[in-house]
Amino acid sequence: MSKSPRLLHLLGVLLFSLVTTHVANAAYVDPPGRVARLDHTQGEVSYSPSGENEWFNVVLNRPLIRGDRLWTDRGARAEFQVGSSAVRLDSNTSVEILDLSDRVAQIQLTQGALNLRVRRMYPGQSFEVATPTLAFTINRPGRYRIDVNPRNAVTTIVVWEGAGVAYGENASFPLRAGDTVRFYDTDLRDYQMYGLPREDDFDRYSLDRDRRLDRSASLRYLDDDIVGYQDLDEYGNWRPVRNYGNVWFPNRVDAEWAPYRDGHWVWQEPWGWTWVDNAPWGFAPSHYGRWVNVSNRWGWIPGPRNVRPVYAPALVAFVGGSGWSVSLSLGGGSPIGWFPLGPREVYVPSYQASRDYFKRVNVNNTVVNNTVINNVYNNYSSGTINVNQVNYANRTVTGAVTAVPRTVFVNAQPVRRAAIRLDRKAVTTGEITRVAPIAPSVRSVIGAGTIVKARPAREAVERHVFVRNAPPPDERPFAAREQQLQKTPGRALEPRAVKSNHDVDAARENVRVIGEQRGAVDARAVGSRRAGDKSGTRPDEPVNLQPLDRSIEPANGAGNGTGDHGRSNERKGPGNAQQQEQRQTRREQQEAERERIAECERQAMLQKKDVRECLIMSPPQENPDNPNAVQGHR
Repeated sequence: MSKSPRLLHLLGVLLFSLVTTHVANAAYVDPPGRVARLDHTQGEVSYSPSGENEWFNVVLNRPLIRGDRLWTDRGARAEFQVGSSAVRLDSNTSVEILDLSDRVAQIQLTQGALNLRVRRMYPGQSFEVATPTLAFTINRPGRYRIDVNPRNAVTTIVVWEGAGVAYGENASFPLRAGDTVRFYDTDLRDYQMYGLPREDDFDRYSLDRDRRLDRSASLRYLDDDIVGYQDLDEYGNWRPVRNYGNVWFPNRVDAEWAPYRDGHWVWQEPWGWTWVDNAPWGFAPSHYGRWVNVSNRWGWIPGPRNVRPVYAPALVAFVGGSGWSVSLSLGGGSPIGWFPLGPREVYVPSYQASRDYFKRVNVNNTVVNNTVINNVYNNYSSGTINVNQVNYANRTVTGAVTAVPRTVFVNAQPVRRAAIRLDRKAVTTGEITRVAPIAPSVRSVIGAGTIVKARPAREAVERHVFVRNAPPPDERPFAAREQQLQKTPGRALEPRAVKSNHDVDAARENVRVIGEQRGAVDARAVGSRRAGDKSGTRPDEPVNLQPLDRSIEPANGAGNGTGDHGRSNERKGPGNAQQQEQRQTRREQQEAERERIAECERQAMLQKKDVRECLIMSPPQENPDNPNAVQGHR
């Protein structure tokens, strides 16, 4: 064969490999490599699982995923972590995780106060807070606070450190360190600027929590993206172990304890069966790294440092099979067992994933040979994987295998008190599998929580918000997915594709996406319409701003926005239909006038004219909820 045909043949093989690899990776919608974790609460805090409407008391260490909602009742506070970032909620605060992927963290705040500490942002990442008035996207690490007034949805942003941009209707507003801005309407033109406020109790609570994260001794051994690292300090110690490096050993466990024994199982999609540990320190060692038994003592080995950790629902192998089930069959159905994966052992997900994800979820959590990873993935993707042939180190460790009746597993019941005592023969005869072949129930989705009365008002949950990035569609209720899940027990349904900005309104009725807006006004440069605001005409000149006084209730804005400002002031009940129709007509007229002003301002800026002439040309407007009160332009 001549050199030319041989070269063409090699190029063809290479091109085919690249194409098939790309197709293989594109065939799957990979699950996110991170979740959030509720790690601290004070008072009554409740949650509503993704896709469901009922509210339950929170359970420590339950992963928070896209679609989960949280409510802090009167006098309550909460903190949850998203990678290296921490989100704190003050009392009477309603939030939902709209999106949580490797690229986007998007939190919906419909009322209350949120303190946010962003420690690190990777290239291409964004952190966004969606409110009824605006969408605030964070550009860099820092400390931020966002307040949404429950009565009129007025939104206040404080930037202690960092920078970001607020997006509204046909407008944006850049914020930088030292800014405090209160926005009264969705076009961002009615606002007030203040000096930084004095720290209140909520700010001090957040700073105390920050110090706990910053001073953690475990940061010497772990990356701060490993959620829950700070809780390892109080409940264990680190020491070097030959062949394994630095290993963490829990110091408050009894002789019969083993990893993945003190807790319960829940069902979370797109992963499937997920472990929720009871120990305060139990989150990080349950979802990252590997476990090893050293001198009859369990130790946890984290993944390599300086790589971005990848979350896994439970790093275990399952044990079962018909023969094993018959020999151990007890009340409550045939049993299911599991044991922790050891160092250098490959985690084989029960869900479908691309080669890239399969590699990252392993090499970012343990030291493992790439050739081994590729070989296992080839069998996994082709459906010929047989983990029963793998020689797992922890399977033969005394007490490592935990087994319970299936009713305990599927109903989120405590594992430890229902664990079946296994002899050595039972441990070695069960068939090893990567899937727990059990279909979930509604209790699997709800978890161990009980129904509570503490929950947000309906109008707070349903309030419309603005987003910069289109979130995925709402999760369907479990009742709508149950029949499909019964067909493939233990395997999660493939995630639905994310809709585009143009289609998301149909998927989420309460979300409005602010995409790229041609001719959008820089509201900071143009200035505020509010009378007496020192930032109105010369925003870049130094001015002495009064510090924000949070004890003063923010007044209603102009009331001509299209958000919830007008709706929140309407009283429920019978009411006069004619008056409501008149108010609606006035709002539509004011909306048209506002759009005219915005267009006038855009043209004025293009032609380098004074935008204030647009306001002079505009007649006074009535307050739609009080026709006798006339609003002058500010």
